[in-house]
Amino acid sequence: MSAHDRLGMPDWNVERALSHYNVPGWGAGFFSINEKGHLCVHPHGPPEPGASGPTIDIMDVVEDIRERKLGFPCIVRFQDVLRARVKTLNETFRAAIRDLGYQGEYFGVYPIKVNQMREVVEEVLDAGAPYHFGLEAGSKGELLVVLALNSDLQALTVCNGYKDEEYLRLALLGRKLGRKVVVVIEKLGELPRLLQLAEEMGVSPLIGLRSKLSTKGTGKWESSGGDFAKFGLTAPELIQAVKILEEKGQKQSVCLFHFHVGSQITDIRTVKDAVNEGARIYAKLFKMGLDIRYLDVGGGLGIDYSGLRTTHVSSTNYTLEEFAADVVENVAQVCAGEGVSQPNLVSESGRAVTAHHACVLMNVFGRIRIGDELHELHPSGPESEIVRQMREIVESLTPKSAREVYHDALAKKEEVLSRFQLGLVGLEDRAKVEELFWQLCRALIEINRRRKRVPEDTRELGDRLADQYLANFSLFQSAPDHWAFDQLFPVVPLHRLEEAPARDSTIVDITCDSDGKLDRFIDSEQIAETLALHPLRSGEPYYLGLFLTGAYQDIMGDMHNLFGRVNEVHVYADDDDPEDYYLETVIPGDTVEKVLTRVQYEPSDLGKRVKSALEQRVRDGSLKPKEGVSLTEYYDAVMRGYTYLAGP
Repeated sequence: MSAHDRLGMPDWNVERALSHYNVPGWGAGFFSINEKGHLCVHPHGPPEPGASGPTIDIMDVVEDIRERKLGFPCIVRFQDVLRARVKTLNETFRAAIRDLGYQGEYFGVYPIKVNQMREVVEEVLDAGAPYHFGLEAGSKGELLVVLALNSDLQALTVCNGYKDEEYLRLALLGRKLGRKVVVVIEKLGELPRLLQLAEEMGVSPLIGLRSKLSTKGTGKWESSGGDFAKFGLTAPELIQAVKILEEKGQKQSVCLFHFHVGSQITDIRTVKDAVNEGARIYAKLFKMGLDIRYLDVGGGLGIDYSGLRTTHVSSTNYTLEEFAADVVENVAQVCAGEGVSQPNLVSESGRAVTAHHACVLMNVFGRIRIGDELHELHPSGPESEIVRQMREIVESLTPKSAREVYHDALAKKEEVLSRFQLGLVGLEDRAKVEELFWQLCRALIEINRRRKRVPEDTRELGDRLADQYLANFSLFQSAPDHWAFDQLFPVVPLHRLEEAPARDSTIVDITCDSDGKLDRFIDSEQIAETLALHPLRSGEPYYLGLFLTGAYQDIMGDMHNLFGRVNEVHVYADDDDPEDYYLETVIPGDTVEKVLTRVQYEPSDLGKRVKSALEQRVRDGSLKPKEGVSLTEYYDAVMRGYTYLAGP
């Protein structure tokens, strides 16, 4: 449905808004719209029928942010959503194990690379404590964190990634602490070194073997699996690893078998194929005398960013319940066929745990509209011949003549540009012709909206002439995956949702980069190139939310144009509060001086240089002393301020 079709529709309401922005599809029960037309969060998930629970009006959070003078953009973490996702993951696997009579248990681990923020990792651990939910590290830095935080002696610590001696010693230090620290062998050369260091340190290692599967993932990360994957052992290398272990008398140290076919697996058939192949390799290794007690299916559990239930890179054609059931059932079938024990199951599901809990709130501060009506359609005085010709073309437009008129107008516009470049046409005449052309295009868009079949040559006019809403954020800092590989993130107005949106729009950020824009969006039926937004009102702020940003975006954002980390608040549900929540933590974003320091500038030196230049202007009489002091203070104040635009 186009913005034109929505404009003034008497039957637009909150339910239509929910459907149009596909909130139920991507929101996993955590989001709704209230009677005020404000987007809301259900921090504990969808309430049971007949039950009530806390509901947080996001516009109340916006007002809190404004009152604290934090500024936008601002990351909001709904910590209870994070806890709910941890609980749901564990309970879903437990239910599948119980329903299918599986003999092993589920021991999930959170891969902290997905979001290493301390508040996130600590919340995940706390929520996962009843399930002995562990952590996964992929580098020395991450392992230092994991060793300090994961103190549950029954929970796993899984060590992935390439490992040097320091990494291996750190992992064995964890074994000295009595913890289940499993070193996953990614390449064969790591195994002899690990065994040597374990003997030197007098500790029994826990070893995992990672296999390269022939099964490949689906979507953007499909190259993570398959024969040419970056990590893991080939079948011949697995056989060689068993021989090394046998020679060293360490076969009993292997407790885990691991595979991974890629992040954000979009197709459930890939999950089934990978689990079948992985379980078969596990069974063969078990029969070779390896006492494997854990089967780690890796990451890849996707979330449906679009809510469309497809195999698109930003969607999935399965649910969490289907994923868990297929993992459990397929492992059970292979083990039964091979006559081996059913291992405990492990998954490294990070995206599915963290994505929903965080969003970026931003204010819109203006718009760009191509071809705003700067001139009257009818002449107010004498005009040049070429402008008169263009006006006659535009006035001849009818639904029947639309295609011919469009091509005539396009040719006339190109003629004017050529003549302008030769100096034969003035700037004013060029401006009038171009404005008439854009008016024609907008009229064509209205004609096309009433057609059942739109001519190919004018089909894309609506998207090309869509408004550009200027939003106070940096795409490269807050949603780098959208820029890097077209990852979709839901974008929804935070208010006015009881009002029909009347502007087909794209969203541009404040960086000096043409790629700094959101131009792929989610609606109820497809991926669209525009998003329906509301007309801006003079003097009234307009707020948007960018949702499902809790996985990867926080840690992967860069400082393009020196826009640093954004302000952040942590929201907790509280039934006793009139607004059902409280702000537990406020983390200020980067100041200008902080980001300048990161790129090797010394803010005090810059300040001295500007101050010296201003003092020179005072000495030569170009500035009054008081004005020089005021400008120096202003420069210093901006240096200490937020990197983003000041505003409501």
